[in-house]
Amino acid sequence: MYQPGYPDYPSLPNPPTPTNAGEASRWEETRRRRRMLEGTWRDDLEQRLQEHLGSVRRDAWGPLSLALNPFRSICTELSVLYDQTPTILHDQIADPGIARQLEVSGLWQMMSRVQVYTLGLNECFVRPHVDERGRFSFRMVTPDFVRAYATMDDPRQPVALIEYRLRRLPPRELGGPRELGWTADHYDISDPDRPVYSVNLVDEDGRIKLDVSDYYLGGRFEGDAYPFRRSSGRPFIPFQLYHSTGGGQHLFSPYDGQELVEASLDLSVLHQMVVHTFRDASWPQRYVVNLQPAGVSVVETTDGARAEVVTDPASLIQFESIPDNEGVGQPMIGQFSAGGDPGKMEETLANMAARVASDAGVPPSDIQRLGGTARSGAAISLTNEGKRKAQRKYANVFRDSDERLVGMCAAMFNRATGAPEGRRYVEGGYRVLYHELPLSPEERRARREDVIAMLEAGLLSPVGAYMELHPGVTKAQATRAILEIRDPDAADDFREE
Repeated sequence: MYQPGYPDYPSLPNPPTPTNAGEASRWEETRRRRRMLEGTWRDDLEQRLQEHLGSVRRDAWGPLSLALNPFRSICTELSVLYDQTPTILHDQIADPGIARQLEVSGLWQMMSRVQVYTLGLNECFVRPHVDERGRFSFRMVTPDFVRAYATMDDPRQPVALIEYRLRRLPPRELGGPRELGWTADHYDISDPDRPVYSVNLVDEDGRIKLDVSDYYLGGRFEGDAYPFRRSSGRPFIPFQLYHSTGGGQHLFSPYDGQELVEASLDLSVLHQMVVHTFRDASWPQRYVVNLQPAGVSVVETTDGARAEVVTDPASLIQFESIPDNEGVGQPMIGQFSAGGDPGKMEETLANMAARVASDAGVPPSDIQRLGGTARSGAAISLTNEGKRKAQRKYANVFRDSDERLVGMCAAMFNRATGAPEGRRYVEGGYRVLYHELPLSPEERRARREDVIAMLEAGLLSPVGAYMELHPGVTKAQATRAILEIRDPDAADDFREE
């Protein structure tokens, strides 16, 4: 049963399942990936083990181990874009006030988790909220609780969206079958002249039943009453959608990277084999024929009698012929070699995990092995340079969504607080600057010396040099920064233009 964090409810209703087969398949695949990211994938691994082994061999392998999950490791290692708080810039505003508001709200801390889920699920939503006092809060919403639709002109931005949310249901006379149940928040701006925001009860198939907007929202927001608008009057849906890749022709891509998910489950099965071999077959097996240990004593226990012989590395074990066992051949003592070599198996598994990571887009040169540590040698860990490459790669993918989100937050603040003209936030034109992992002193010195040499040779302008030393800034921002260094008054004149 779905347990989203209500400790006083031991059992909660499962989320609805769409009747559309394609949509239901998308949700199920997304939930499988989400379980692997959240650490609740034990049943998925158990099913894969049964498929590989059958029930008899599976029982012999013992308890499950969730120690190896390359899918989660790779998504986590690549999600370094928000390790340092990004800087929000604006070409015409020296210090955008909304930047401090968003930082205090915890947005960027949450975005580290959003990036992990975006890379794993291929899409993820962020839902901003702002109260009448102008305080921001944010929710991460995974695609398996959302149905959304886009136009062919812009297939990556939804114009209609339904989010399924667990709420305390209205009184029974309004149709609520349980105290807690699923509702649908419905947003539709496909007709900009008649946008809709409503809350509805849903059945087990996710179909909308009863409009309960009055109960939850105090009314139905349609047409001019629609609350999510920019200063120009243009409506928007208060969800920002993040994609794991740029470009594309689909609103959702739930099956991209399927190979990594399947390979991670198979590698975990092989890891189970390593554990099984280490525990049950990593030592030589001794045997005797037509013999039994001498001096066997019988010990009474709570579970019955047990025959035992006390041994020690310094003791001599004696054997005797089995009574009444004549004519069956000479007694023999022998030894089978170990059933498997866990070291070689672990090394092979590590090579396979590295190959899977390479297929997932992580260059082998950026992977460092963690041998000699408490973690498995098959775990994936990126070098600092590999993390910088990942930051540069995903900065171009996430920047557009982040800048849209900042503008959306500004519009929601202006609308919620009713701020006068002088205190309103600008609703567009923001630029989000990400900070790379710090360079070593030698790397910083080499970069600085190279830029200075090009500047002195006339191959680079001061603005270009500043941009080289501060990746991500625009030409206008670099120009203003240089003016501030040379003459703060000139920088003020630049901002006023």
